[in-house]
Amino acid sequence: PFIFLPSERCGSAEGTVCCLSPSWVLEICRLRRNPRNLLLSLSTHTEKCYDYCNLPAKRAKMAAGPPEIGGPGPRKRSLLALVFGDFLVTALWVLASSCFAEASEYLAKYTGMDELALGIGVLLSALTLFGPLCGLLGGALFNPINSIALISSGKGSIPAHLLRMGGQLAGALAGSIAAKLYLPEFLQGKFHTLSGGIKDGVAFEVGFACEGTMSFVLNYVFLLSLDSESRFLTLWMPMLSTVVLSWVGYYFTGPSLNPFVSFSWHLHYKRQNDLEHFLVFWSAPIVGAVAAGLAFFLRHRSSSRRDRKRSAIVARYHKAQLHQNHHHQQHHPHQALPQHHAHQQ
Repeated sequence: PFIFLPSERCGSAEGTVCCLSPSWVLEICRLRRNPRNLLLSLSTHTEKCYDYCNLPAKRAKMAAGPPEIGGPGPRKRSLLALVFGDFLVTALWVLASSCFAEASEYLAKYTGMDELALGIGVLLSALTLFGPLCGLLGGALFNPINSIALISSGKGSIPAHLLRMGGQLAGALAGSIAAKLYLPEFLQGKFHTLSGGIKDGVAFEVGFACEGTMSFVLNYVFLLSLDSESRFLTLWMPMLSTVVLSWVGYYFTGPSLNPFVSFSWHLHYKRQNDLEHFLVFWSAPIVGAVAAGLAFFLRHRSSSRRDRKRSAIVARYHKAQLHQNHHHQQHHPHQALPQHHAHQQ
């Protein structure tokens, strides 16, 4: 759709015509004093805009494409602040999640409800609290596979993501140590289960495939949520997918879905040998995250190609219209297009 913006709204004495895509402004064009001479130039790059109206910098940034994504957050923070935010949130998450099993067991004992269902409820409640907290810290992340998915999808800087992953690892180690030192003994009865482990009767290959597949689904939903224009979907899509995957993966690997959290507890309680731990709870989630990022990247590249083809078709159509109007003006110089018709064009 082409929307005409009058001069009092765009800051130009001549007015502008904006070519809008479903998510971003593709181009800002200039309408000269003669409305019949509409200069419409569609960019083949959906993340660029040629500003013909000398608009302020804030208006030009509207067409510059989406900001660098480091997680959901309204304000852009410095890299140091993001690393510290990742460290803090990861440490708090490890400290809080260490009590989930005890809390669900306590609730099941006094309510008579299913312990697994109560555990899912406790997990959902914690995610509901941590979501806004991550937003307040500028889009903090406490799962390294999210950072790996962002890297493989081409979002953000690789050194920046690696530094943030270092903060997440330090936070996970600090959280597990703090839980062992400061939490009372009656809350430490389930600590030995937190490092993860393949369930009895489940083959090693099945556990590896389970962690990899769940990581792929979780990270693909996470990347889709970042492109959503709804803050509600951005917050709740990853949460709901985490809850569903945790329910399914409970019967296979636990599941872990967070290599750093699993590793922080594996250092204290070794439920499996190191090779099995690194293959199932490190390699599989990382492979799933990389595959999710690549799938997201290829999906967006194909959609950008379709946008470029559509833009080329629209440009050719309007070029033909301009040629027809110019031909009409030469043969009928005393006739003028109605003003409202020019605005509709």
